[in-house]
Amino acid sequence: MQMKWGDSTYAAGTTGFAARIAWALISSLAVAGLGVFVYSHPYGPLFAISLVGAFIALIAARFDGWLVVVPGLVPVVDLAGWTGAIHFTESDALILSVLAVCGFRQSTCATTLRSGRDWRFDLLPLILAVLMLLSYVVSTSWTPLVEVWSDPALLAGYSTPLNGVRVAKGFLWALLLLPLLVASLRARPKGSVRSLVTGVLLGLLLVSLAAVWERAAFPGLSNFSSDYRTTAMFWEANVGGAALDGWLALATPFVLWAVLRDESAPYYRPVVSLVLALAAYACFTTFTRALYVGIAFGGGLTCLLMFRHSVRAGVITFRLPHAAALLAFVVIFGILLAGVFQTGGYRGMMAICGLAGAVYLMAPVVSVASLRSITYAILIATAAAATSLASMLWVPKGVYLIYALCLALVVIVLFVERAKFWFVRVEVVAIACLLWLAFNAVLVSGYWAENNDALPAAALAGFLLCFLVLIRFNRSLCWRPSARSGTVFSVVLGGVAMLVVTFNTYYASERFGTLSEDLSGRIVHWTLAASLPKLKSEQMLGVGVGQFSERFFWQVPDGIYPGGHRVVREDGLSYLQMAGARGHLDFGDIYRVSQRISPSLEAPLYLALSARAPEGEGPLHVEVCRKHLLYADGCTVRTLKVPAGRDWSRFELVLGKERLGGGGGWLPRLTVFSVANANRGRLVEIDDISLIDAQGRLLLHNGDFSAQSDFWFFSSDRFHLPWHAKNLWIHFFAEQGWLGLAAFGLLSFVAFFRVAFGRARNHPLAPPLAGGLAAFFVVGVSDSLLDVPRLAVFFFILVFFALGLRSPKLEERNP
Repeated sequence: MQMKWGDSTYAAGTTGFAARIAWALISSLAVAGLGVFVYSHPYGPLFAISLVGAFIALIAARFDGWLVVVPGLVPVVDLAGWTGAIHFTESDALILSVLAVCGFRQSTCATTLRSGRDWRFDLLPLILAVLMLLSYVVSTSWTPLVEVWSDPALLAGYSTPLNGVRVAKGFLWALLLLPLLVASLRARPKGSVRSLVTGVLLGLLLVSLAAVWERAAFPGLSNFSSDYRTTAMFWEANVGGAALDGWLALATPFVLWAVLRDESAPYYRPVVSLVLALAAYACFTTFTRALYVGIAFGGGLTCLLMFRHSVRAGVITFRLPHAAALLAFVVIFGILLAGVFQTGGYRGMMAICGLAGAVYLMAPVVSVASLRSITYAILIATAAAATSLASMLWVPKGVYLIYALCLALVVIVLFVERAKFWFVRVEVVAIACLLWLAFNAVLVSGYWAENNDALPAAALAGFLLCFLVLIRFNRSLCWRPSARSGTVFSVVLGGVAMLVVTFNTYYASERFGTLSEDLSGRIVHWTLAASLPKLKSEQMLGVGVGQFSERFFWQVPDGIYPGGHRVVREDGLSYLQMAGARGHLDFGDIYRVSQRISPSLEAPLYLALSARAPEGEGPLHVEVCRKHLLYADGCTVRTLKVPAGRDWSRFELVLGKERLGGGGGWLPRLTVFSVANANRGRLVEIDDISLIDAQGRLLLHNGDFSAQSDFWFFSSDRFHLPWHAKNLWIHFFAEQGWLGLAAFGLLSFVAFFRVAFGRARNHPLAPPLAGGLAAFFVVGVSDSLLDVPRLAVFFFILVFFALGLRSPKLEERNP
């Protein structure tokens, strides 16, 4: 008998009664959780119901649809930056929808899971997962889950006891999804692997598109000299951290693997190549040194493991001399390309990369060309060069136009094949176009460079053409371009170009220039973070999951606390209480409480609020800024002087547009209203905030804080140490002690070892899993990572996947 769910089929039989009851219970609890989400959502029940309905429709569409939806949508669906709800978010509702739909299916459809030949959870992974669960259970305070119903102020910020539950849920969600992972992989092993890869690529695409939008809307797509660092849709970066970096580290090796593997489906390679290009841009614009190293290490490991698979399968023959020669060629090319970039900039580098691509495609033509044909081609190219010089001198930016024309001719000659003896008939024209392209590439670089310095470009163009001369006289070194070899060539060329840009762009190179100084400061912070557990019990179990920032507040020196906030209810009234920084901080460092408002506001803006300073007179900043999350791009700012005392003072003022600029039109530039306590070390309390634009529109919600923290978000733009240990393993030790550190270390090591060297090493998906985990651990050297629940869900799903993966038989290795 066959049972169908959506478009998938799986074997049917009888499931144990206890298992079906358990699934029914999980589904019922998930539905109850969705009810709480709908009831409590700041945008109201109608919006929340529509969102949950969309989630359920996507998940129910196919048997293993959740493997696409969870990694695909979790990184982009959260609206905490708008709603202010940081503890129970849209990604939580997505996972609850998965548990509700799939739990209902498992409880009502009697299915038998096949014995796992490709995937099976053995005793050791099970013990490690249980040990990890034990650490989270004993190191997390669970009573705030009950107390929050009587004290909603627990929902404000990271310094409340409820923050432990928020952080722990990342692992708990992954653990609850583990049985579904088992069911999917045993029912449809190959289909589930494809679904997981599709989900990872979808998530990476959406994250990268969000990064592209952010750069385009704020600093500019090609502005790499500012210190603006991309955050995409990860609101968890509001107080720093590396949520985006961690996600890119885990996911980018998957798209690299997808680009390099054999796949005959139409449009597959162009689509995944586009995703890889977008991901590379997102990675670069984080300007995170650890991510650069992590991607290089993880991507290199992915390629190495794929190469090992190909060699063992006999697809590739490994010859050390050839490999050494290719490596030397790549190194020399990279060194020369750096010189081109330093003189000719992006235009010169792109022109030379276009020439390199033409050389790769043209090599077979040159290898079979006669000396007479090459001589004619040189004469034609020399005549065409005069046209290039004339266009550079007499036509504005004509050198770029003539380069584009020449490149188009190369493509036409190579790909418009009309006759059986195509190479023989057009080889003269093809080689002439190639030589002309080389001359134009040198002109493009020299035209842009100061003092028309075209020497580096000429040297690199000569190096590439000399390589063709070598092929002409030794045809055994030549190759025939193909889709796969072209993809490898493009990836290598893109990787070299990224390295050149990274080490020669102002801000990126400056980041590496301060590495030693930053490392010294980071070591001091690591030492301080590791010292937070004082008692023996704390050293064994930690200070508590999610309690790093609260313990840091009480134990660190005064000078490194940027401020904080909470919502206070007193005599039936609620108001915002903001603590000032302890020690001097720049305006960009101080702690802000913000609300996102309409980008299309019309100035002037009329602001009114009540404030008091019970511990002494002090300034209060109010501002409206074009801002995504951390870095302002044009603000109108005022400073209010709040008198000392327990009496409320009313302030009314007008804000102009000043440096606010436009709202961005079709590409919206998000806009926020913020308040910040600049009263050093003292409290300021705020209530009854209203902001009205010139059209009479009310721009703020919950200005009296009667709905507690709804719609109010918080951030510290540049000072982030109080919230993060800035090291994955030290953070586990600080919050979960030796038990948590041991559990996490063993779980991570076994998962990585299995896919890199162990029983799963020959599985087709082992290379990107190993590469992603390796890159993640490298990034984890300089950041905590798993204090972001969304990222923790993704990480632990991949870890569980790796822990149960097994190498299939040789004939079954293509998923």
